[in-house]
Amino acid sequence: MSLWDYCKAMDDTELIKEKLNIVDLISEYLPLKKSGVNFKANCPFHQEKTPSFVVSPERAIWHCFGCSAGGDIFTFLMEKEGMEFKEALEMLAKKAGVILQRRTDDKKDFKDRLFEVNLKAQEFFHYMLTKHSFGKKALEYLKSRGVTDSSIEEFGLGYAPNSWESMTKFLLKRGFTNQEITLSGLGVAARSGNYDRFRGRIIFPLLDSKEKLRGFSGRVLLPAEPKYINTPQTAIFDKGSFLFGLNLAKGEIRNKKEAILVEGEMDMIASFQAGFKNIVASKGTALTEGQIDLIKKYTEDIVLGFDMDLAGDSASRRGIEMADKAGLNIKVIQLEGGKDAAEVIRENPALWQKALEQSVPIYDYYLTSTARRYDTKKAADLRKIGGELIPIWAKITDDLIRERYIQRLAAFLKTEEKIIRESVEKARQETSKSYVNLLKKTTADNVVSIKSRRELLEEYLITLLLHPPQESNFFPNFPETLFLAEKWRQIFVLLVLYLDSISFKSRAFDINEFASGLPKELLSEIDRLYLIELDSKLIDAKYWQKELEGVVSELKKALIKASLEKLSLEIKNAQEFDKMETVESLNRRFRDLSVKLKNL
Repeated sequence: MSLWDYCKAMDDTELIKEKLNIVDLISEYLPLKKSGVNFKANCPFHQEKTPSFVVSPERAIWHCFGCSAGGDIFTFLMEKEGMEFKEALEMLAKKAGVILQRRTDDKKDFKDRLFEVNLKAQEFFHYMLTKHSFGKKALEYLKSRGVTDSSIEEFGLGYAPNSWESMTKFLLKRGFTNQEITLSGLGVAARSGNYDRFRGRIIFPLLDSKEKLRGFSGRVLLPAEPKYINTPQTAIFDKGSFLFGLNLAKGEIRNKKEAILVEGEMDMIASFQAGFKNIVASKGTALTEGQIDLIKKYTEDIVLGFDMDLAGDSASRRGIEMADKAGLNIKVIQLEGGKDAAEVIRENPALWQKALEQSVPIYDYYLTSTARRYDTKKAADLRKIGGELIPIWAKITDDLIRERYIQRLAAFLKTEEKIIRESVEKARQETSKSYVNLLKKTTADNVVSIKSRRELLEEYLITLLLHPPQESNFFPNFPETLFLAEKWRQIFVLLVLYLDSISFKSRAFDINEFASGLPKELLSEIDRLYLIELDSKLIDAKYWQKELEGVVSELKKALIKASLEKLSLEIKNAQEFDKMETVESLNRRFRDLSVKLKNL
């Protein structure tokens, strides 16, 4: 078989894994450090201080010993980027330069059709803006706002004519159904088919971080309400898990280790044009968990550039609380005169640069906001300031930061720190009480299963067998009955068969060769144990052999002790029914096992 035929015959996923280095891929997201033959980092999927996330270049796998997540390059992307397998496959295939094998019997799924109808609609909108007379006024408006021709192309901007069904007719002629147009959010169901959702609006295509077109946002050209409308919730679009411009900004966000968040598409585009490329736009000022998760993939530092007072908006404050709990560091840009980012940049980009440099930590911003709105000389206003800020201070997760702002608030109100601290602590206790019943239920529903010493020994024995010293010709001389757990027994039997096969060929143990063809449920256990970092002394063959013999001895003792306990119960039962011959036979077996245990 030629190399070309071999490559064609290989499964797409295996070919991609062969071409891509898992360490290089994960290093794009995490700072990996060498640890023996493997690499380590703090897990990106849960909070931890000691690294327990391990990557094996040899096995092309990763596993976290803290949260038990694990897998290969595909599962990593699916977890980190929130992708489905098909999306991860396509992205990694492109990265590896692999042309995916297409099967004639593959049918396009429902979501594929929604992506396709969006792409065709974007072609229509863009043509209307840039080539058709219908889009002339929209194009003039964009130019008056400082949007360049290159930005119109880069962001794929468009225009929806002020017509009830021009888009629908266009899509129907190109083979899409009324149902697909409705379910994509482009059309609104009517008695006879659809009418266009977007009419007389400038169109902003909503592409995710993987360049997938998930929906649209439409801004009115003439004064009208609502100013913006968006694609509704669909099978491929969720407003709460989307950030406009992330597909273009993610690289710069990683480089600068900071994301600027603004509210509108125009603000994002203006800033991007002016060279501030680590910027994205949220759909509103209230951050959602989905948006916070997106940001955390690229940075832990965010700067909020909204043209409204966040302190006075409860929904915005809730989003900021969630961001704080997620470990994000938050600053706020303070723009004067109620101007938005696009206005400031159009007037003078240097002013936007200055505002970014002078952004303040969120809790300082809260203080200055109350200073603008209240008079600390009035008792009634003091009460209002305390009522507004103390609940916010109580929700600060970091103890040191909370203590700092208790001091700041006390100085601001010219009040003793003790009084503020007690008020904050009282608010914290009241907040925690509301979770008591939930915590009780969670604890009851999620009882942690603690492994017995015997179970741990069985795991450790398999782990040792998967890490034989180089040039080792070890062959187990104990039976599979040493293992009580069925999965370890199965792995042991397969391992013995493999070791027997390579002994005739004088070949060394190869983890990849052994793992090939194993059942998936066993392979996941083998990968987990193979990534366990053993004592460095176990590289030495004599030390490894001694360690293995010690574990085998302990397991044999455990088996004998279990048998002795069982015999004791049987002897007691036989004595109660005066079965003396049975008692004598059981006693002989008990003595024999006791001697055997003593000699181990």
